Amino acid sequence: MIQLKKVSINQLVCLVVMNQIGVSVLSIPYKMSKISGYDSWMSVIIAGAIAQISILIIYQLGKSYPDRPFQKYISTLIGKPLGTFINILFAAYCAESCLMLIISYSDVINRWLLFETPWFVLIGLFVITTGYIASSTLRSISTLTQSVVVMFLICFVIILISGIGKGDFRHFLPIGTHGIGPIIKGAIPAFWAFAGYELLLYVFPFVKCKKKKDIIIAMSVANGITTLVYLIITIIVTYNFSENQLKYIPEPMIFILRKFRWPVVQSLDILFITIWLSVTLVTAYIYLFLSARYLAFIGKNEKRNHSLLVWLLAILCFGAGIFFSNRQYIPKFSEYHNISTAIMIIGLPALLLSISLVKEKVAKK
Repeated sequence: MIQLKKVSINQLVCLVVMNQIGVSVLSIPYKMSKISGYDSWMSVIIAGAIAQISILIIYQLGKSYPDRPFQKYISTLIGKPLGTFINILFAAYCAESCLMLIISYSDVINRWLLFETPWFVLIGLFVITTGYIASSTLRSISTLTQSVVVMFLICFVIILISGIGKGDFRHFLPIGTHGIGPIIKGAIPAFWAFAGYELLLYVFPFVKCKKKKDIIIAMSVANGITTLVYLIITIIVTYNFSENQLKYIPEPMIFILRKFRWPVVQSLDILFITIWLSVTLVTAYIYLFLSARYLAFIGKNEKRNHSLLVWLLAILCFGAGIFFSNRQYIPKFSEYHNISTAIMIIGLPALLLSISLVKEKVAKK
C-alpha cells in the first residue's frame, strides 16, 4: 500500500475544495442561465444541497467499514466479481474525469492564450505535469494541494476586484419569476460543478481524526466553501451581464476580467488563466491518482507499482486527448461525462449503501 501516513482534517478540506473547483469557475453560470435565467444563483444553492446529501451517503457507506478503503470492502459487500467490476468502473470514471479536465482547460488556453501552439503540446505538458504529481503518495499530494490554496485565494481576490465594476442590480429582479421548476432544473447542470467530493470513498480510512464525525464536518465545510465560491461568482456574473447576454457567453468570467482595467496589470484575464492553471492541475492529478489506486485493486492482490499505473493511465489520457483537437467533440464528451458522473457519485454510492444497510439488518436477525 502506498499510503504510509494519514492526512489531517485541514488537508481533507483542501483536497475536497480544490478537487471540486476546476474549469467550472470560468463557465458558471452559463448553462444554468439558459434554464433558470437570472435566478441561476438559487440553482447553485440547490446543487450544493444535493451534493451535501450525496456526501452524507458516501460518509455513511465509509462509516460501515472505517478501517478499509472502498477498493477493499467493496468485494466484501457485493462479492469479488462485482467488486472488481465496480473498481474498474471507478478507475475508468476517474481517468475520464482527469481527461475531461485536461482537454477542457487546454481548450481554454488554446482559445484565449496560446493560439498557435499545437494541441498535442498543450495536452502533453498537462499530462506530464499531472502524471508526475499523481505518482506521489496521498500525503505528498495533500501537502502540495495546501500550497496551491494560496494561488486559489489570489485568483478569488482577482475575481472579486474585477467583478465590482459597472453592473446592474436590476439583473436579479424580479426574484423567482422563472418559477421553481426551471430553478430546480437549472440545478442539474450546476451540480456537475460540485463533483470531486467522491474522493472520500478512498480517503475515508486515511483521515487522521479523533472521531469519525469530524470527517463529515470537514466534508460539509468544504462543500459549503465550494457552494459559497460558486454562488459569489454567479452573483458577480449576473450583476455584470443581462440574461440575454449570458446565453451567448460560454465563459463569462473571462469576459469580465478582460474588460476590467487595472493600472498594475495590462491583461488581467491572461494573468488569471495562467494562475488558475495550478488550481486546475490539482483536480487533474487527484483524479489520476484515484484512478491508479482503483486500478491497483483489480485482481487477486494489490498492485504495488503505483507510479507505473499512473503513467500507463497518463499515456492513455494523452492518446485520447489528442482526439479532441477537433473542438466539436468536446461538448459531446462533456454530456457523456455528466451522465457518468451522476451514476458514479450519486447512483452507485446510494445503491451500495442500501445493500450495506440491508446486509446489516439481516445480520442482526
